[in-house]
Amino acid sequence: MKFRSRILLFVVIFVVPIFCLMLAIAGIFAGYGISSAVTAAGNPSGLSDSEIEAEILAIAAEYASTRDLATAQNRLRTLSLPNSGQYISFMVDRYIQENRGPADVDTHNLFLLADALGTSTGAMVAVMAPSSPTPAAIATLPPTTLPALEEIQVEEATPTPTITPLPPTDTPAPPTETPVPPTDTPVPAPTNPPAPPTNTPEPTPTPEPTKPPVDFVVAEAHMVPNPSYNSCPGSHQIYVTVVDASGNPIDGVTVEDTWHAVPPKISGEKGPGKLEYDLWNNGFSLQVTRKEDGSPAASEVTPKLSSWDEDIPDEWLVQANYCRDLADCAARKSSNQLCRGHYSYNVVFKRTY
Repeated sequence: MKFRSRILLFVVIFVVPIFCLMLAIAGIFAGYGISSAVTAAGNPSGLSDSEIEAEILAIAAEYASTRDLATAQNRLRTLSLPNSGQYISFMVDRYIQENRGPADVDTHNLFLLADALGTSTGAMVAVMAPSSPTPAAIATLPPTTLPALEEIQVEEATPTPTITPLPPTDTPAPPTETPVPPTDTPVPAPTNPPAPPTNTPEPTPTPEPTKPPVDFVVAEAHMVPNPSYNSCPGSHQIYVTVVDASGNPIDGVTVEDTWHAVPPKISGEKGPGKLEYDLWNNGFSLQVTRKEDGSPAASEVTPKLSSWDEDIPDEWLVQANYCRDLADCAARKSSNQLCRGHYSYNVVFKRTY
């Protein structure tokens, strides 16, 4: 009996504490393994937050330069983010809150990528993509004034007097002799020329034709009609044609958006005098910036051509068969029953001379 008591006492004093210590150590290692597994699952790429942000800035800069959305999406997938588009949208909001607005290159590039991925917000667009600036007024060159012509003095030619020979005073010789011509010819008295007129009228200069205030006008800018009411055709382009004063297409003319958010286009890329812009959940105004010879051009500017419902006047939507009337437009806009992101436009720039 005493022997059993001693064994029990030994277990209580030595064995039980050692066993509890081992259990605590095992719990620590198990907790560390679980924490490591959770961290690895949250960030499969293995990059730190600063490394992920630096890589996204590089992807946004490349997209702003190339507009290659497929390549940008492939590079974003390598980061294994749960929602890369929303992540980039949060970065834009954070940069704006840090007072890094449209003038900041990183914020501008991130906004373009977020907009292309469809994750831009209304507040973000209000800061980063305000209404297109109104182009500077175009100075009209004054017509060149011809120098006054000098007064022309007209002199009348001095008439040449007719010399009349005097009759001979001697008796004519017999018929058989040849008469001798007179040796002295009388010189007539000089005649003074008349004085020139005192009031000679100046000729009226021919006026030069007035140069038009711009080289190109917007001859046409409207939505492509919807072939069937209550449907969405699905296209989202701006189709541009450049023509001369007679309506003939012109190639080599440069057309740009006033915000310079997308690269310029050259007429002739899509056919005689034609070019196209894609509308990727955005909108902008267009103008001609250079003539076919490369010299600068003055141009009228189109209205804002947008793929956002709230930017499009209700009258345009009614004319293009997206709404039956203004009341129908208001109701369809409020319930998001229109074709946001899927509208197309036709534009014609016409040379004025």
